[in-house]
Amino acid sequence: MSERKYACPHCSQNIAYTDDYSGMQLPCPRCQTTIIFPGLAAPRQASTLRLAGAVAPRKSRFNFSFAAIAELLGKFKHWKIAAMCAVPFAVVAGAVVAANAYNHHQTPPAAPVPVEVQVDPKALDTLTDLTRADQVVQEKLAAVTAAAASCKDAEHKQQLARSQHLPSSAATIQAADVADARAHLVLTAARKAFDAAFAQYQKLGGTVDYRAQLP
Repeated sequence: MSERKYACPHCSQNIAYTDDYSGMQLPCPRCQTTIIFPGLAAPRQASTLRLAGAVAPRKSRFNFSFAAIAELLGKFKHWKIAAMCAVPFAVVAGAVVAANAYNHHQTPPAAPVPVEVQVDPKALDTLTDLTRADQVVQEKLAAVTAAAASCKDAEHKQQLARSQHLPSSAATIQAADVADARAHLVLTAARKAFDAAFAQYQKLGGTVDYRAQLP
């Protein structure tokens, strides 16, 4: 099965795919924009146009026999003018021939070395795995963001419970401390899950640095 290449129209990412995926829609591994792989070109049909009848050969208006050409040349009376006009063309032709002869004696330029490109037969499978890994990393990033927001809320409530300006019982302070501890545990677990997903994403060739988006 032959392989083809298609460049994402949004981020110019080169994607390798086989004929089975022609016409399918998949997200681009770099920009996550849905793209449609080009379909196969329709085979050209042979022409069925035929002539209705035999075409008569076209007759020449002039007789190009040797005798006729010699007769025309003999009647020409301006050979001297024609020779004078031909001198500049002869000089230019001689200069061109001399230049070509000089160039042939020079060392010819080295031929370019063809570059061999190794195509991975499992490129499409790798693309699918990378797309899934990218989705997982984004989900783990969202979980870390939510956990971080919960931690800030718990810390704020804990500060209010321990504030000297507001009356708070021991039970209220203890409950605020427990909620804050639980929020930090959830945030720690979410960060570990994100680190594992991001490591797998980079292993498959992911290039987006989702760590910069962590809260």
